[in-house]
Amino acid sequence: MMRFNGGVLGAACLLLAACATGPKASDNAVCTQIDAWGEGLSPGQSSSVELVRGGVWMVNHYKRCTHAEGDLAATRFCAWLMDNTSTEFMEYNVNRALACLQGQRVVGYLGNTGVDAWSGTARFTRLTASEDMFRVELRYALDYSAPSEETMMQLTLTALD
Repeated sequence: MMRFNGGVLGAACLLLAACATGPKASDNAVCTQIDAWGEGLSPGQSSSVELVRGGVWMVNHYKRCTHAEGDLAATRFCAWLMDNTSTEFMEYNVNRALACLQGQRVVGYLGNTGVDAWSGTARFTRLTASEDMFRVELRYALDYSAPSEETMMQLTLTALD
């Protein structure tokens, strides 16, 4: 008959449980960056960025972010988007943006959701910690039925009086 040391077995169970990973929940990093971008706008001023993904994954895929020339806040936000968004799954980026702008936390997978095509526009009003108010318009379009087609997420901020 075999005997097990309860301490060793317990430690092994804890180690296995610690290694198990679940789906990543959404975070508010996108909104933190949007707020920093929006705080620099004067009343009535607008600023836009567009994140685009295209090409065939693992063959000639690419991601780019465009904005108006000379818009330093949009330049910084684009740089953040390039480093902190998915190249493979645009719906991941859209889900993260929608979750933070709605004040929600998505638990579960944000990308590779099985979405074949999705497009829309959503508008939100945000009040930053420094009490700047601005409107955020999020436009997005993706269609994975044509693998070489571009998908996009566009954010436009407009400072309110």
